[in-house]
Amino acid sequence: MNFYLVTFIIVSILVGAGGTYKFFASHRMISAVIFLIGSIAIFIFYGIRWFGKAGTPFNSAPVHWPPYINMCPDYLTYFKRGSGTSTVDTCIDRIGVSRNNRLDVFPASGTPPSDDKYYFPLATASQDPVSKRNELCMRTVEYGLTWEGVSDGETCYSIEGTGGAIIPTAATGCPSV
Repeated sequence: MNFYLVTFIIVSILVGAGGTYKFFASHRMISAVIFLIGSIAIFIFYGIRWFGKAGTPFNSAPVHWPPYINMCPDYLTYFKRGSGTSTVDTCIDRIGVSRNNRLDVFPASGTPPSDDKYYFPLATASQDPVSKRNELCMRTVEYGLTWEGVSDGETCYSIEGTGGAIIPTAATGCPSV
């Protein structure tokens, strides 16, 4: 039996009925009805939020953040470089977000330049998720970028998705600060 849920239900009834009674006792009928409807809505919302599915504060399943990691670092645009069968997945900077100018702003002319300084490569040497993520993190820091769920621009985030940062060391494959 979930004692938190039982306590929540009892408190919800006492607050909802008590507040409504106070408004009725002072002859403020419209306020009493508004309070009753509002308190029911609020308690239902938080009841579902807290006691609904796994991953809530009173359940043991962790909530992973971010729920989805973007294809490219923050504010970059995906760009398939090359033509025909020889294409490479890259990202381009269209607004100038690189803090150390390692990645140049992609020209607005529409003609893709051949110089590598305009492209953030997405290809990695390893297919292992941990190694792949660490390599992308190192590249993100090297290019002076941030990437939600991968790097804050200085450290790497843990792969289990709890949002915690890994202290950068040579063992994790993440750059040192």
